[in-house]
Amino acid sequence: MKAAVLVEPRKMMIQEVEDPKMTDTRILVKIRNCGICTLEQRLYRGDLKIYYPLIPGHEASGEIVEVGSKVIGDFAPGMRVAMDLVTRCGQCYYCRTGSSNLCSNRFKPGQQVLGGFGEYIAVRGMQAYPLPDSMSLQEAAFTEPVACCIRSLKKLQVTLGENVLIVGAGPMGLLHLQVARAMGARVFVSDPDAKRLAVATQLGAVAGIDPSQEDLSGIIKSETEGIGVDACVVTSPAQAALSGGLAALAKAGRLNIYTSYLEEMPLPMDANVLHRNESLITGSEGRTQTDFHQAVRLIGYGMVDVKPLISKVVGYDSITEGIEAAMSPETLRVLLEQ
Repeated sequence: MKAAVLVEPRKMMIQEVEDPKMTDTRILVKIRNCGICTLEQRLYRGDLKIYYPLIPGHEASGEIVEVGSKVIGDFAPGMRVAMDLVTRCGQCYYCRTGSSNLCSNRFKPGQQVLGGFGEYIAVRGMQAYPLPDSMSLQEAAFTEPVACCIRSLKKLQVTLGENVLIVGAGPMGLLHLQVARAMGARVFVSDPDAKRLAVATQLGAVAGIDPSQEDLSGIIKSETEGIGVDACVVTSPAQAALSGGLAALAKAGRLNIYTSYLEEMPLPMDANVLHRNESLITGSEGRTQTDFHQAVRLIGYGMVDVKPLISKVVGYDSITEGIEAAMSPETLRVLLEQ
């Protein structure tokens, strides 16, 4: 089969590779769409290394070609599915204790790692999620990132009528905005990019705030009777983003550091403030199977609209161009389509 292979940093090659190894417990899927996520961008730049050569891609959707004889479930050729391609081992401490998103063996050789930039992939039944008729394959490629947002907001225990601040209006910030609204929250979005703030307000943010030109904490306080937000998600890796989110928290507020940092990032906060305000700070990594299942439903029900986030669609012949475009602040999400 054909695949876009990362052979070294900033070098993608379209190669003929071995077909996926089918077994009687696997489902063979023809991949149709795959998002070019921050993970793929960091692998491409060399900021993050797993091993080389590697077929990246984990936000994938496609059509079933073949179903192994021992696969349990109502799968059939032609069925459209979203796929969970960050494989969980199912046997480490974290998998056994309900935190499969923290699986110790996710990216280790010996099990399937990523693979969404290939023509085909063979997955276990637990990795394939059937799509409703209302959901396109392009939309289905957003299932994984939506699932990550669900996990993130569950960590914050967001509930009806709360005020939530999303710091950063990139793809993940805009998805957090929609999931938080689906949970019944009133959502503010902070970002210095006017175009991205405009998309945020179109998608339901009660206010889009440019922290480089406006007093973020002051505006939040004025909109919340001087209290601050109940919860905040930081999706931008800028230090100012984290500082701004912390400053906007109400007493007993909760903050989730959703983004990851390329270098060590000390918390810009006095421990006494955490103590006196009873602030809770956490992080979130990935998603569980339950989150993935719920993401399919939210998109399929139209409660999360991912279509405005599709900035560009590329094929194999322009995969490098697509990755470079995905790293530009002018785009939201770029999809590989075949």
